[in-house]
Amino acid sequence: MALPFAAALRAAHRLAVFVTALAALPSDAAAQAARGDTLPRPALRVLRISEPVTIDGHLDEAVWRRAEPATDWIQQVPNALQPSSQRSEARVLIDGSNVYVGFRLYDTAPDSIGMQLARRDVGDVYADQVWVGFDSYGDRRTAFAFGVTPRGVQRDGYAFNDGDFDTQWDAVWQSAARVDSLGWTAEFRIPLSQLRYTAGDSTRAWGLQFLRIIARRGEEAYWSPRDPTLPGDVSRYGLMTGMGALEGSVPIEVIPYLRSQMNTQPTEVGNPFVDARNGEAALGADLRVRLPKSLTLSATVNPDFGQVEADPAVVNLSAFEVFFPERRPFFLENFDTFRFGGTTTFNDNSAPNFFYTRRIGRAPQRGLPGDFTDIPNQTPILGALKLSGTTPGGWAIGVLNATTPRETGRYQRPDNSIARDAVEPLTNSQVTRVRRLLRGGYTTIGGFNSWVERDLTDSALAALLPRRALVSGIDFEHAWGDRDWTISGVASRSAVWGEESTMLRLQRANYRSYQRPDAGHLAVDSTRTSLSGGYYALSVAKTSGRLTASVTAEQLDPGFESNDIGFQTRSDSRSVSTGMFYRQPVQTPLFQNWGVGLFSTVAATTAGENLERRLATFSEARFRNFWGVNLEANVETGRFNDRLLRGGPLAARPVSSRIELGIESDSRKPLIMEAGVEIAVDRAGRRNRGVGLELDWRPSAALRLRVQPEYAWNDIVDQYVTARDDALATTTFGRRYVFADVEQREARLNTRLDWTFSPYVSLQLFLQPFASAGQFTRYKEFTTPRQFDFAVYGVDRGTVTRTFGDVVIDPDGAGPAAAFSFRERNYTARELRGNAVLRWELRPGSTVFFVWQQQREGFVDGRADLDVGAQLGALSGAPARNVFLVKLAWWLGR
Repeated sequence: MALPFAAALRAAHRLAVFVTALAALPSDAAAQAARGDTLPRPALRVLRISEPVTIDGHLDEAVWRRAEPATDWIQQVPNALQPSSQRSEARVLIDGSNVYVGFRLYDTAPDSIGMQLARRDVGDVYADQVWVGFDSYGDRRTAFAFGVTPRGVQRDGYAFNDGDFDTQWDAVWQSAARVDSLGWTAEFRIPLSQLRYTAGDSTRAWGLQFLRIIARRGEEAYWSPRDPTLPGDVSRYGLMTGMGALEGSVPIEVIPYLRSQMNTQPTEVGNPFVDARNGEAALGADLRVRLPKSLTLSATVNPDFGQVEADPAVVNLSAFEVFFPERRPFFLENFDTFRFGGTTTFNDNSAPNFFYTRRIGRAPQRGLPGDFTDIPNQTPILGALKLSGTTPGGWAIGVLNATTPRETGRYQRPDNSIARDAVEPLTNSQVTRVRRLLRGGYTTIGGFNSWVERDLTDSALAALLPRRALVSGIDFEHAWGDRDWTISGVASRSAVWGEESTMLRLQRANYRSYQRPDAGHLAVDSTRTSLSGGYYALSVAKTSGRLTASVTAEQLDPGFESNDIGFQTRSDSRSVSTGMFYRQPVQTPLFQNWGVGLFSTVAATTAGENLERRLATFSEARFRNFWGVNLEANVETGRFNDRLLRGGPLAARPVSSRIELGIESDSRKPLIMEAGVEIAVDRAGRRNRGVGLELDWRPSAALRLRVQPEYAWNDIVDQYVTARDDALATTTFGRRYVFADVEQREARLNTRLDWTFSPYVSLQLFLQPFASAGQFTRYKEFTTPRQFDFAVYGVDRGTVTRTFGDVVIDPDGAGPAAAFSFRERNYTARELRGNAVLRWELRPGSTVFFVWQQQREGFVDGRADLDVGAQLGALSGAPARNVFLVKLAWWLGR
């Protein structure tokens, strides 16, 4: 038998030869000579100083007057490539420890400057802003950006991939801003320890960019101009020279934290695990060391995520896991370094997520028997290490290693005694990502490797989880012209090892379905102790100009498995996707800008069974009055659905269509409105309708209230219920597949109040009531493979009776088929999640949090109350769980 990675090694060899040929193309200098971008790239010489600078926003030190100004800023929005409507100047100073940036921002109407207060890094705020970006690596792909508003609200972030931006990156720096009769001023002190650069190199220039946002005009003006028809961001920076040889340092930052928490919850009769009140305390720390070669080592010990906002409530009727975004700061910082598996495309189909950080510290995966159990909501993280950065030689490196302990839970036995058992094993997870930047970033080649190792000495866990999981791959991207065209690709392989029962579970997983009786290319092997497969993708894209387009081919093998450290809801797929988008970035008499796109996807199983034929269009426009509208529509005519029967034979896929319309008002006004409506139907009778509204009100510079009601009506005609073996069901391969129609109603009301007292003190209140109800009717049996045919019990065949919450099905009435039963599937669910967070930044990098979280919920099994409005009202009387906590995080560093 071939080794699991033999195919990957062959693909890696071919890809390496191909990329080596690309790397042999003309050097960066030659590539720049062929640039289609004729816009000037300005240069600014910084002033080296030895005298101190006070950060107060006054710019009254003599050194500011001696520094060279950066002037003549150019608009990108709304009047592309026209001079800015207001005069702006920026100056840069440097000493042995800090970079200083001073801005004089003239304004002909200083009383109209946007002055909204907000918490740090809140982006959608009505406020003027000024930014500086440093490409201190000099790679023309990554940069560190710092911004401030006239009220002193700081923003910062990390630019990567020459176009993406991560606001989760937080530096420790100082700023001050002041408004005067001429406009406003801003002053920054950015420690060199917060940047990454090559120490001792007196010849290297940094990339430099300045940005000014004028809120009342919706204007963005750059010092180094950006043509909106060309791709890239950092590659459009100007140059900063004159720094001289900067000394290197190994700064160390330690952020210890202390948390005290009180929990209250309702008790339950007979439940021995619930106390009405309990308290806990925790101590931990984050460590950050900036190493030579522009690398950073981060570590966390017993990390705390107590103040993190809760996930939204959902009712999941599908067979697949719900994806929730990462919210924990340690994993968010520099996450871009670990991204793998994507290509440059405007339309992909089935790409798995190779690194889903929420797998680390996830909820325990094993349940316990008994009516009453006590299982932790999440697995603690003993410790995690992360090494990341981009070296002067063009190597982008990311390595993360995390260990979570063996976790146990308690349950009550039938004799009322308490027992404890393992619910999650001791686990070590490691992810390594490496990329090599060539030809000034025009060509990249990279590798990825993830490894999960579990200590499965517990037999119950060994029967449930893989012992080892490995995913490895390589990727590349090559651009030519002025990044007008790109070709990019991915080749990866996965392998998991474990007990036969574990491999059997993976083979039968809903996203794989090896047990499909009509799939000649799939077969369940109960003796397997390993499983492997690959994912491959190749894209060609035109990425500049008013017309952009891409073609992407992908293949996801049946045996590919990434869910131990990634996120995957599909396997066994082969697709070709296209995307084309035309945009008009220049103002016309009616529009500021507009665009329209056309997208198509054709997909099949790896055996050629047609799964999807989808044609979609998307259009958007911004009017001259700053209102916006977008429209999305698609039609799907795929022939088969290989997942509807959850391991059963193919079913036909009814022709379906979907349309979504959105409109938003002028974001410069104190009251902003966004509204949307979505309708999806198919020929079988499915109708999904949803409406949403968001009102964003700023009654003062310190207050902001956002209310977002949503309502959905879903009429489902193919809801899977259960399947039962029956040798008499010969047409469906000895198994009866039971479905139902579902009338579902859902409502939620997201409410958020931000009260910002100063740039350093803020109070945020969040409330999310949610209600959902589903009425299951017309229980029916799937009758014919490769068709969309059902026989309704009690009408077309057999009988259906309901008794004491059970549904009893006799599939052929007086015939020989055995009757079977299952619990009634009707449900009513309601939940209220809310929190209040008071943040106080005591000094740069040090913050105290006061948090109150509350959750109320109710679930009625077997009954559907479709008046979800009444369910929302009933939440006020539901029992409440409360969490009160105080957390202090203190930054120690230099």
